[in-house]
Amino acid sequence: MTDSTRSMNAVSGPHAGRPLVTAGAPALAAEAALVCCHGRGATAQGVINLMKPVTRHGVTVLAPHAERGRWYPKPSTAPRADNEPWLTSSVDCVAAALEKARAIDIPPERTVIAGFSQGACVAAEFVRRSPARYGGLAVLSGLLPGSTEELRSTGIDGSLEGTPVLVGYGADDPHVDRERVAETVRVFERADAAVDERCYPETGHEVTDDEFDAIGAMLEALL
Repeated sequence: MTDSTRSMNAVSGPHAGRPLVTAGAPALAAEAALVCCHGRGATAQGVINLMKPVTRHGVTVLAPHAERGRWYPKPSTAPRADNEPWLTSSVDCVAAALEKARAIDIPPERTVIAGFSQGACVAAEFVRRSPARYGGLAVLSGLLPGSTEELRSTGIDGSLEGTPVLVGYGADDPHVDRERVAETVRVFERADAAVDERCYPETGHEVTDDEFDAIGAMLEALL
């Protein structure tokens, strides 16, 4: 396994020049990629460690690191404008990670994008803004960011072409509202995503073994 840190010099805004930590398969052996976004107060290395249950031979892992460990300062339920320019800079970090994957000949359709908590919101927002066929999207204990009104009026200007999307959350998670889950699912389904919504009883703000299995299956399908 390789483990190196590169700077995201192409990113503008608050996260410009922050690290992009890489692990997993080296470039010459990589057949698929996993881009993963950490939660608020966490680190790129931390989310790489979190995702160890899903790593496979042939998968390169790329994890951007947020400025001061947070992707944006206000709650995810705030109007999007209130979290700018951090939100757009966060989305740019995901784009930079995908470009690193593309540079080693791994296209978006062979890349799974995953995030936990605030990182899940960033991953979802990236896909909303950049619709295409991806290897998969895993929104773990997070949702599309924005006010309730914005979420209800949100659409995606393009098709996800059947991209598998996992929306997983705990029934006892105080950070995930069921109505916002429904709106998030609606947005992705209307953009032709294959959405798999999973609610886990007696579960809080955490990632379950079942979610790890689902992400592993996404990656297996690409190898």
